[in-house]
Amino acid sequence: MKKWIILLLSIVLTFSLAACNQSDNGGSGSKDKTKISVLIGKPEVIGQFEDMVKEFNSKHDIEVTVIPLAGQNSYEKMTSLYASNNAPTIMMMASEFEEFHDKLLDLSDQEWIDHAQPGTLEFMELDGKYYGMPTTVEAFGFIYNKQVLDEAVGGSFDPATIKTRNDLKDLFDKVVALKGKNAIHISPMDWSLGAHFTNIPFATQSNDRDARHQFLQDAKDGKVDFAANEKFNGWLDTFDLMKEYNSDKAAPLAPQYDAGPLSLAAGDVGLWFMGNWAYPNIKEIDADGEYGFLPVPISNNPDDYGNSEISVGVPSYWVVDKSQSSEAQQKAALEFLDWMVFGEGQEAYIKELNFIPVFDNIETEPGDSVSRSVMDYMEAGKTLEWVNTYYPADAWPAMAAPMQKYLDNKIERDELFKDFAKYWESK
Repeated sequence: MKKWIILLLSIVLTFSLAACNQSDNGGSGSKDKTKISVLIGKPEVIGQFEDMVKEFNSKHDIEVTVIPLAGQNSYEKMTSLYASNNAPTIMMMASEFEEFHDKLLDLSDQEWIDHAQPGTLEFMELDGKYYGMPTTVEAFGFIYNKQVLDEAVGGSFDPATIKTRNDLKDLFDKVVALKGKNAIHISPMDWSLGAHFTNIPFATQSNDRDARHQFLQDAKDGKVDFAANEKFNGWLDTFDLMKEYNSDKAAPLAPQYDAGPLSLAAGDVGLWFMGNWAYPNIKEIDADGEYGFLPVPISNNPDDYGNSEISVGVPSYWVVDKSQSSEAQQKAALEFLDWMVFGEGQEAYIKELNFIPVFDNIETEPGDSVSRSVMDYMEAGKTLEWVNTYYPADAWPAMAAPMQKYLDNKIERDELFKDFAKYWESK
């Protein structure tokens, strides 16, 4: 009998020690980690974001996994994940809001609401409730390598000298006059051409917001004649100039995204049409270089609206799923979002992702030249609205297809505008 008692006590003690060890090592102890997922729509910073997530996971009772787009656009990815009952807990969302808003958690009671910069919350407002947290302020235009342009102009390059299309052509000519240099690299990705580059003719229709949005509504109502519109024609004239000086003119659809930061940072080209989100990629190649922004001039009148402005706006919002996520997951999602912008994740959020802060209580400031250039345009009031945020969710891939054909000289101008009209008339 004593032997059985001793054996039983040994078994009990063994299991108790094992349980303690599991608990101490973060295993299946008394408190399992809440698992949540994040769909990030910015492949250019996914490596830095994953590093942030690792840091968060190591210090919290929450396990965050990152879902990449994997070749799809955000709308396609969200649609497929919801259909398979695998909705991400957190998503980066913009124009998809119109279709997915009924699946999202109301975030109106969150602390960051009171600290958001003016004008950054309205897009995700519905019936007096807020459904998205602004990710950052972003800008796009021509990013330039100052070292290349300094050499081209024979001194210190001043971005204020480029106010017209002819100014831009003159700069292109000076760059190509340098040995082994090309003027510009054009990235042919659908999101760059269809969402960002097409924003310019919509945003420059008027310096009055109501007039711009009426033009967008007219486009949706099939009332816009793109082929007869002055802004669209001037914009395409500038694109023709870019095509002429494109570093990959022989095979314009061949470059992948990585070719852009590599060409610019290596000094092979002077300019690249892209946004400030690309700086982490540039920094990896040329950490000490100086870069900045140029507007995309669409006429030869220096006073025309848009010729001295760059496109600045909130590119996307963090949203939380309520339809397929548990209350515990929703709570964990809110904790992760707070950690990124108000907690220990703030430093990496600003310095590693190079996100320009949207909240007035964030003390960390961007230190890179690209972010400083964006902030200079903002402080000077020289910004264009991101009208593309108000596109239908399928607008930019629909416009990107003819843009890519036009870039590759497969269609003429009139065919491009016909394709645009056909899409917008279907809305």
